[in-house]
Amino acid sequence: MILDRRVHNYHSMGRPREFDEQQALEQAMHVFWAKGYEAASLCDLIQAMDISKSSFYDTFGGKNELFNATLDWYRNTVQAKFIEKLLTRTQELGSARAAIAEVFDMTVATATNREGPQGCFLGNCAVEVSSSDPVAAARIRAGISATENAFHDAILTGQSQGSIAATHNPRALARSLTSSLNGLRVTAKVDPEEATLRDIAHLAVSVLD
Repeated sequence: MILDRRVHNYHSMGRPREFDEQQALEQAMHVFWAKGYEAASLCDLIQAMDISKSSFYDTFGGKNELFNATLDWYRNTVQAKFIEKLLTRTQELGSARAAIAEVFDMTVATATNREGPQGCFLGNCAVEVSSSDPVAAARIRAGISATENAFHDAILTGQSQGSIAATHNPRALARSLTSSLNGLRVTAKVDPEEATLRDIAHLAVSVLD
C-alpha cells in the first residue's frame, strides 16, 4: 500500500528535511524501468530518490519491498491515467474503435520518439521477475488485467455504439488487444522502425471490424 505522508530525513546537523514519498517512488520506478530489477543498484536508487540510506531502509524496507511499491505506484498513477483517458476518449470521440486505435497510435509515437525508458514498465518487469517473485508477479498480473478490463469496457461501449462489430466476443477482443499492445511495446524496444510498428498496430486494431 502506498502512503501519502511526507517522511522526514535527518541531516547530520539534526535539521529535518522532508521528502515526498510519492516523488521518491516515481524516481525509483524510473530506475527500475531503465535498468531492470537486478541491474538497479542500491546506490542508483538512493541517488535517484535523493534520500539517505537510513531513510531508504526506514521508509521502504529494502530493494524488493521498494520494487513492489513502485509496481503499485505505476498501477495507481500511470496506468490509472491510461485507463481514464481511454474511457474519456471513447465518450469524446463517440467511437470506441477510434479511441482504441488512438491508444495504439500513441504507443507507436512514444516508441519512435525514443525518449525515456522503453517498453511498458509492467511488461518489462513481467519478463524479468515473474518466474522468481510471486509477490511481484501478482501485482504485474493485476496491472495487465486492469488494462484488459479497460479494453473490455471500451469494446462493450463500442458494440453498443456500432463502432465495433457485435459478433465478436468482447472478452476475447480485450485479451487480444492487451496482448497486441504489450507485444508492440516489446517489439519497439528492439525495432523502433515506425513503419513496422504501424503495421502491427493497424492489424491489432483490425480485429474490431
